[in-house]
Amino acid sequence: AGSVIFSFTDEWFTGGRLLDQWGFGVTRADRSFKLSADAVRHAWQQAPFAQNGKLPKVSVVVCAYNAARTLPECLRSLGQIDYPDYEVILVDDGSKDNTPAIAAEFPQIVYIRQENRGLSVARNVGAARATGEIVAYTDADCVADADWLRCLVQAMENQQVDAIGGPNITPHNDGWSAQCVAVSPGNPSHVMLDDCRAEHIPGCNMAFRRNALMRLGGFDPQYRQAGDDVDMCWRLIDEGGVIGYAPGGFVWHHRRETVGAYLKQQIGYGKAEALLHFKHPQRFSVSGHCSWHGRIYGSGTAGLPIIPERIYYGPFGLAPFQVVYRHNHYGLWACVTWLEWHIVAAFFFALGFLFLPLWVITAAMWSATLAVTINAAREATLPKGSPWWCRPLVAVLHLVQPAIREWRRVTYNLRLWRPKLSNEYLAVSHPVQEVDSHVHDLYWESRDGSGREQLLSRLVQESRDQDWLGVLGNAWASWDVKLAGDLWHTLHVYTATEQLADNRRFTRARCVAQPTLVNRVLSIAALVWSAAALTSLSYGALAIGFTASVVALVQNVRSRRQCLAAVTSLVARAGAQAGLTPVLPRGEASAPDAELPQSPDTVERSVQEYTLSPLAGDPMTA
Repeated sequence: AGSVIFSFTDEWFTGGRLLDQWGFGVTRADRSFKLSADAVRHAWQQAPFAQNGKLPKVSVVVCAYNAARTLPECLRSLGQIDYPDYEVILVDDGSKDNTPAIAAEFPQIVYIRQENRGLSVARNVGAARATGEIVAYTDADCVADADWLRCLVQAMENQQVDAIGGPNITPHNDGWSAQCVAVSPGNPSHVMLDDCRAEHIPGCNMAFRRNALMRLGGFDPQYRQAGDDVDMCWRLIDEGGVIGYAPGGFVWHHRRETVGAYLKQQIGYGKAEALLHFKHPQRFSVSGHCSWHGRIYGSGTAGLPIIPERIYYGPFGLAPFQVVYRHNHYGLWACVTWLEWHIVAAFFFALGFLFLPLWVITAAMWSATLAVTINAAREATLPKGSPWWCRPLVAVLHLVQPAIREWRRVTYNLRLWRPKLSNEYLAVSHPVQEVDSHVHDLYWESRDGSGREQLLSRLVQESRDQDWLGVLGNAWASWDVKLAGDLWHTLHVYTATEQLADNRRFTRARCVAQPTLVNRVLSIAALVWSAAALTSLSYGALAIGFTASVVALVQNVRSRRQCLAAVTSLVARAGAQAGLTPVLPRGEASAPDAELPQSPDTVERSVQEYTLSPLAGDPMTA
């Protein structure tokens, strides 16, 4: 990053002979300066910034919550930034320490105190108060470099991007525990698509054009501790925005001082990942892990791949620049530290009591985990003179962090995956066509041209009002709405409208209960256990497997019925709010009692009266 000019000229010998017929550089062989030396000297005096017109005003927003330990150093560094026009806004998110007293020591900053409403709300409050064209964010545990804003703004203007980020570096005077945390996984890192374009910039060092930030509606308030920066970057990219990178615009970022604080941070990241998964499912793999298109940069990723680095030597070793290339394929080896890996290994360990050779698989799996974590600790870049216990601690953190983070992600999902409808909603009746045990259809008619657009608009609003967790509109999916049911099922809603004569419309909604990944895995595990027990003629184990299968089946059926009842009630209420008239399913002579509001001039009709020709590519065709 940047430019390097050597201020010396060495003597070169080949075969005992002095080489003096070279012509590159700013000096001659006799050490005299070329004319280009004056041009370089003039440019170097302006480095690292050339004055190209007036710089835009920047509003620096710092969000703090109980950050009294590091806040004074942060605010002092922001007061010493070399930039002509900027302001500092401190948003206190309901701190219980002496943050207000610290803010009073810096009268030049804008201090805003609010009740504890989370990081995203604090960021939005700062952006709303900002008067600059650019809004830059850093954390209360960061120390900004004097040229931080100049680097960010110059790169943003040169690259013509909507957002910009830069590195965050661990200070050398942090304690040894913090140094170990710095080279462990899970720290804020940037994800690069190429040398200049980023897929993600961490929240401790990022800046946005204020109009772009406001156009996206600011940060999502559901991210109270973490995940807000990832969500914002993805939404910006999805809207066609571009995120740049300024390698010189760095901040010093204090890491967590203790292992406990680090693990608590990772637990918060796990919760954020659960929320991100449902909002951006297309950016996650089947296993629930984020799938980045770019390369993750950061000390915590070093050492994970066992495959060695490659050096480009050129044909017969004659390449003038022999570059070291590091690959970005961490998934193959990182998976051995995942929670799922340990669960599968534990399952094989349990099966080993029925078939002893399976313990070999368990031993091999956990040996691979130890090999990767030890290798990561061995290759970690720790400061010189680090105590002997640092590398063992790094190995332990590489082992524990993925499991802790994923456990929080899974348990948070389980806590939220519940049908959110009240008894009032569940009591609402609507003619329902049971296509099969997993699929329920609902039908409506309208005489005013209303159809699926109005239905979906109300469905999205009702889902939000009832705090359903899910994806409300995904451009990459065939379904229209995906809602979280419970541990066993997720719910997909498909809609379609047929245009009939005049303004008559016939609208269908299909509610599908899809087994979750946990459901499928547990079902397969029960079958494998039962097969192993039957093969080994272990009647006790067979009884355990049979009992578990029956319990799972009963719970599965109960879950499916509850989830379908909840989602059909939700869709029915949305249809009523949209002004659609319910239509009887096939085979029903009269409508069931319904408390749905209807217009006095509407007439209930049977679904047989409508032409149900399948629409092209209609996913709801039974």
